[in-house]
Amino acid sequence: MESIQEIRREKVYIPQNMTTKEIMKKYNISESSASTTRKRGWFVKNYGRNQVIIDCDNFNPKLSYSIAKQVFWKRFRKNPVAVKIKDNLIQEAVSLMFMQSGKVIPIIILMLLNLYVLLSI
Repeated sequence: MESIQEIRREKVYIPQNMTTKEIMKKYNISESSASTTRKRGWFVKNYGRNQVIIDCDNFNPKLSYSIAKQVFWKRFRKNPVAVKIKDNLIQEAVSLMFMQSGKVIPIIILMLLNLYVLLSI
């Protein structure tokens, strides 16, 4: 299978003499973004799009489920709400690992830590 093209983000600097309308036309961004960009002097291209690399050939579902379960039990075993939705959290983690198959371990840890923070509140 072929991998999907990676979407890169990059910082684009804007000339100070450009108007908001010119920025909107040239970079195809909204008026509020163009206004902020004009004040700041730069914007991040493709900021609103996911940077996804799907690599089906190198994705190992057994390893992904194993990592997701280990992180879940390490971080959420004492949280009764998380335990009730354990299967959903693990499946979500594996789905994210598949979507970002080039970055398996960092993505799962960050995702589960974010969920941990949300469930702790």
